[in-house]
Amino acid sequence: MGSPRLQDVFTRIDAAVARGRLPVVVFDLDSTLFSTAPRNLRILQSYAEAHGARWQGLREIVGRLTPEDMGWNVHEDLQRYGVNDLELLKEVKQWWFERFFTDEWLLHDEPVPGAPQYALDCHARGALLYYLTGRHAGGMEIGTVRSLRQSGFPFWRGRCVLHLKPSFEMADRAFKDDAVADIRSYQGEVVASFENEPGNANMFLQAFPEALHFLLDTIHSPGAEAPNAQLIHTSDFL
Repeated sequence: MGSPRLQDVFTRIDAAVARGRLPVVVFDLDSTLFSTAPRNLRILQSYAEAHGARWQGLREIVGRLTPEDMGWNVHEDLQRYGVNDLELLKEVKQWWFERFFTDEWLLHDEPVPGAPQYALDCHARGALLYYLTGRHAGGMEIGTVRSLRQSGFPFWRGRCVLHLKPSFEMADRAFKDDAVADIRSYQGEVVASFENEPGNANMFLQAFPEALHFLLDTIHSPGAEAPNAQLIHTSDFL
Protein backbone atom coordinates (compact mmCIF):
# COMPACT_ATOMS: atom_id res chain seq x y z
CA MET A 1 0.00 0.00 0.00
CA GLY A 2 0.99 3.64 -0.23
CA SER A 3 2.55 5.93 -2.83
CA PRO A 4 6.22 5.39 -3.71
CA ARG A 5 7.35 8.11 -1.30
CA LEU A 6 5.20 6.70 1.51
CA GLN A 7 6.70 3.30 0.75
CA ASP A 8 10.17 4.84 1.10
CA VAL A 9 9.46 5.29 4.82
CA PHE A 10 9.02 1.51 5.16
CA THR A 11 12.36 0.98 3.44
CA ARG A 12 14.06 3.33 5.88
CA ILE A 13 12.40 1.67 8.87
CA ASP A 14 13.62 -1.74 7.68
CA ALA A 15 17.14 -0.41 7.13
CA ALA A 16 17.31 1.15 10.59
CA VAL A 17 16.11 -2.07 12.23
CA ALA A 18 18.70 -4.06 10.27
CA ARG A 19 21.42 -1.78 11.67
CA GLY A 20 20.14 -2.28 15.21
CA ARG A 21 18.73 1.24 15.42
CA LEU A 22 15.29 2.31 16.67
CA PRO A 23 13.42 3.98 13.80
CA VAL A 24 11.18 6.87 14.85
CA VAL A 25 8.23 8.21 12.86
CA VAL A 26 6.73 11.50 14.04
CA PHE A 27 3.03 12.08 13.40
CA ASP A 28 1.09 15.26 14.07
CA LEU A 29 -2.62 14.63 14.75
CA ASP A 30 -5.01 17.45 13.76
CA SER A 31 -5.29 17.76 9.96
CA THR A 32 -2.52 15.16 9.62
CA LEU A 33 -3.71 11.80 10.97
CA PHE A 34 -7.20 13.15 11.69
CA SER A 35 -9.55 15.44 9.83
CA THR A 36 -11.05 17.99 12.20
CA ALA A 37 -13.72 18.97 9.66
CA PRO A 38 -16.41 16.69 11.18
CA ARG A 39 -15.67 18.17 14.62
CA ASN A 40 -16.04 21.72 13.30
CA LEU A 41 -19.24 20.85 11.45
CA ARG A 42 -20.82 19.16 14.45
CA ILE A 43 -20.03 22.19 16.61
CA LEU A 44 -21.73 24.44 14.06
CA GLN A 45 -24.70 22.11 13.95
CA SER A 46 -24.99 22.15 17.73
CA TYR A 47 -25.07 25.94 17.73
CA ALA A 48 -27.75 26.00 15.04
CA GLU A 49 -29.80 23.44 16.97
CA ALA A 50 -29.60 25.49 20.16
CA HIS A 51 -29.85 29.03 18.78
CA GLY A 52 -30.90 28.77 15.14
CA ALA A 53 -34.40 30.08 15.82
CA ARG A 54 -32.89 33.48 16.66
CA TRP A 55 -31.19 33.84 13.27
CA GLN A 56 -33.23 33.66 10.11
CA GLY A 57 -31.98 31.06 7.68
CA LEU A 58 -29.12 29.81 9.86
CA ARG A 59 -30.46 26.29 10.33
CA GLU A 60 -31.02 25.94 6.60
CA ILE A 61 -27.50 27.13 5.78
CA VAL A 62 -25.83 24.89 8.36
CA GLY A 63 -28.02 21.99 7.25
CA ARG A 64 -26.52 22.21 3.76
CA LEU A 65 -22.91 22.18 4.94
CA THR A 66 -20.71 19.10 4.68
CA PRO A 67 -17.27 18.37 6.15
CA GLU A 68 -15.77 19.41 2.80
CA ASP A 69 -17.09 22.94 3.43
CA MET A 70 -15.06 23.30 6.63
CA GLY A 71 -11.89 25.38 6.57
CA TRP A 72 -9.68 26.82 9.30
CA ASN A 73 -12.30 29.06 10.98
CA VAL A 74 -15.97 28.15 11.34
CA HIS A 75 -17.12 31.77 11.30
CA GLU A 76 -15.35 32.25 7.97
CA ASP A 77 -17.04 29.08 6.71
CA LEU A 78 -20.40 30.74 7.48
CA GLN A 79 -19.36 33.99 5.84
CA ARG A 80 -18.67 32.16 2.60
CA TYR A 81 -22.35 31.19 2.61
CA GLY A 82 -23.59 34.72 3.16
CA VAL A 83 -23.76 34.91 6.97
CA ASN A 84 -22.43 38.37 7.83
CA ASP A 85 -24.17 39.34 11.07
CA LEU A 86 -21.27 40.32 13.34
CA GLU A 87 -23.11 39.46 16.55
CA LEU A 88 -23.96 36.00 15.23
CA LEU A 89 -20.42 35.38 14.03
CA LYS A 90 -19.03 36.44 17.41
CA GLU A 91 -21.39 34.06 19.22
CA VAL A 92 -20.50 31.19 16.87
CA LYS A 93 -16.78 31.78 17.39
CA GLN A 94 -17.19 31.69 21.18
CA TRP A 95 -19.41 28.59 20.99
CA TRP A 96 -16.76 26.86 18.86
CA PHE A 97 -13.90 27.92 21.17
CA GLU A 98 -15.64 26.49 24.23
CA ARG A 99 -16.01 23.06 22.56
CA PHE A 100 -13.26 22.46 20.01
CA PHE A 101 -10.51 22.00 22.62
CA THR A 102 -12.34 19.46 24.77
CA ASP A 103 -12.26 15.67 25.10
CA GLU A 104 -15.90 15.14 24.16
CA TRP A 105 -15.75 16.77 20.75
CA LEU A 106 -12.52 15.09 19.64
CA LEU A 107 -14.50 11.90 19.04
CA HIS A 108 -16.12 13.51 16.00
CA ASP A 109 -12.78 13.57 14.15
CA GLU A 110 -12.26 11.07 11.34
CA PRO A 111 -8.94 9.55 10.23
CA VAL A 112 -7.36 10.90 7.08
CA PRO A 113 -7.75 8.18 4.41
CA GLY A 114 -5.25 5.37 4.91
CA ALA A 115 -3.76 6.83 8.10
CA PRO A 116 -4.58 4.03 10.60
CA GLN A 117 -3.27 1.26 8.37
CA TYR A 118 -0.17 3.24 7.47
CA ALA A 119 0.63 3.81 11.16
CA LEU A 120 0.02 0.12 11.85
CA ASP A 121 2.40 -0.85 9.04
CA CYS A 122 5.13 1.47 10.36
CA HIS A 123 4.69 0.05 13.85
CA ALA A 124 4.67 -3.57 12.67
CA ARG A 125 8.03 -3.02 10.97
CA GLY A 126 9.56 -1.92 14.28
CA ALA A 127 9.14 1.85 14.32
CA LEU A 128 8.47 3.92 17.40
CA LEU A 129 5.42 6.07 16.67
CA TYR A 130 5.77 9.51 18.19
CA TYR A 131 2.36 11.22 18.22
CA LEU A 132 3.15 14.91 18.64
CA THR A 133 0.17 17.21 18.99
CA GLY A 134 -0.69 20.74 20.01
CA ARG A 135 -3.65 19.35 21.97
CA HIS A 136 -3.19 20.07 25.66
CA ALA A 137 -2.95 17.74 28.64
CA GLY A 138 -5.71 18.02 31.22
CA GLY A 139 -8.41 18.85 28.70
CA MET A 140 -7.84 16.82 25.55
CA GLU A 141 -5.77 13.82 26.66
CA ILE A 142 -8.64 11.40 27.37
CA GLY A 143 -10.40 12.21 24.13
CA THR A 144 -7.17 11.90 22.16
CA VAL A 145 -6.44 8.43 23.54
CA ARG A 146 -10.01 7.29 22.87
CA SER A 147 -9.91 8.69 19.36
CA LEU A 148 -6.61 6.99 18.54
CA ARG A 149 -7.84 3.65 19.86
CA GLN A 150 -11.31 3.79 18.31
CA SER A 151 -9.84 4.72 14.92
CA GLY A 152 -7.46 1.76 14.96
CA PHE A 153 -4.12 3.51 15.46
CA PRO A 154 -1.41 1.69 17.40
CA PHE A 155 -1.29 2.96 20.95
CA TRP A 156 -1.31 0.33 23.71
CA ARG A 157 1.25 -1.83 21.95
CA GLY A 158 4.60 -0.44 23.10
CA ARG A 159 6.80 1.80 20.97
CA CYS A 160 4.10 4.49 20.99
CA VAL A 161 4.51 7.92 22.56
CA LEU A 162 1.81 10.57 22.94
CA HIS A 163 3.28 14.03 23.56
CA LEU A 164 0.74 16.76 24.31
CA LYS A 165 1.25 20.39 25.24
CA PRO A 166 1.62 20.77 29.02
CA SER A 167 -0.84 23.68 28.96
CA PHE A 168 -3.32 25.25 26.58
CA GLU A 169 -1.49 28.59 26.68
CA MET A 170 1.87 27.32 25.41
CA ALA A 171 2.52 28.35 21.81
CA ASP A 172 2.47 25.45 19.35
CA ARG A 173 5.81 26.30 17.75
CA ALA A 174 7.58 26.69 21.11
CA PHE A 175 6.10 23.37 22.20
CA LYS A 176 7.34 21.59 19.10
CA ASP A 177 10.79 23.15 19.50
CA ASP A 178 10.91 21.57 22.97
CA ALA A 179 9.59 18.30 21.56
CA VAL A 180 12.58 17.98 19.24
CA ALA A 181 14.82 17.59 22.29
CA ASP A 182 12.49 14.92 23.68
CA ILE A 183 12.52 13.01 20.39
CA ARG A 184 16.31 13.06 20.39
CA SER A 185 16.34 11.67 23.94
CA TYR A 186 15.15 8.31 22.61
CA GLN A 187 18.48 8.02 20.79
CA GLY A 188 16.76 6.47 17.82
CA GLU A 189 16.84 7.37 14.16
CA VAL A 190 14.10 9.69 12.94
CA VAL A 191 13.14 8.32 9.53
CA ALA A 192 10.08 10.44 8.77
CA SER A 193 7.74 13.14 10.02
CA PHE A 194 4.21 14.06 8.97
CA GLU A 195 2.76 17.55 9.48
CA ASN A 196 0.08 19.82 8.06
CA GLU A 197 1.70 23.09 9.19
CA PRO A 198 4.48 24.19 6.83
CA GLY A 199 6.35 25.98 9.63
CA ASN A 200 6.49 22.85 11.76
CA ALA A 201 7.43 20.68 8.78
CA ASN A 202 10.26 23.12 7.98
CA MET A 203 11.39 22.86 11.60
CA PHE A 204 11.54 19.07 11.49
CA LEU A 205 13.46 19.21 8.21
CA GLN A 206 16.04 21.46 9.84
CA ALA A 207 16.22 19.32 13.01
CA PHE A 208 16.42 15.95 11.24
CA PRO A 209 17.74 16.64 7.73
CA GLU A 210 18.42 12.97 6.91
CA ALA A 211 14.75 11.97 7.36
CA LEU A 212 11.83 12.17 4.94
CA HIS A 213 9.44 14.98 5.84
CA PHE A 214 5.86 14.97 4.57
CA LEU A 215 3.51 17.94 4.38
CA LEU A 216 -0.17 17.02 4.41
CA ASP A 217 -2.04 19.23 1.95
CA THR A 218 -5.14 19.45 4.12
CA ILE A 219 -5.64 22.76 5.94
CA HIS A 220 -3.20 24.94 7.84
CA SER A 221 -3.27 28.15 9.84
CA PRO A 222 -3.61 31.50 8.05
CA GLY A 223 -0.35 33.19 7.21
CA ALA A 224 1.67 29.99 7.38
CA GLU A 225 5.33 29.89 6.37
CA ALA A 226 6.23 28.95 2.83
CA PRO A 227 7.05 25.24 2.74
CA ASN A 228 10.61 24.21 2.02
CA ALA A 229 10.98 22.71 -1.46
CA GLN A 230 12.40 19.51 0.07
CA LEU A 231 9.14 18.66 1.82
CA ILE A 232 7.14 15.82 0.28
CA HIS A 233 3.50 16.71 -0.35
CA THR A 234 0.67 14.27 0.12
CA SER A 235 -3.06 14.60 0.77
CA ASP A 236 -3.54 11.21 2.45
CA PHE A 237 -1.82 7.92 3.34
CA LEU A 238 -3.10 5.81 0.46
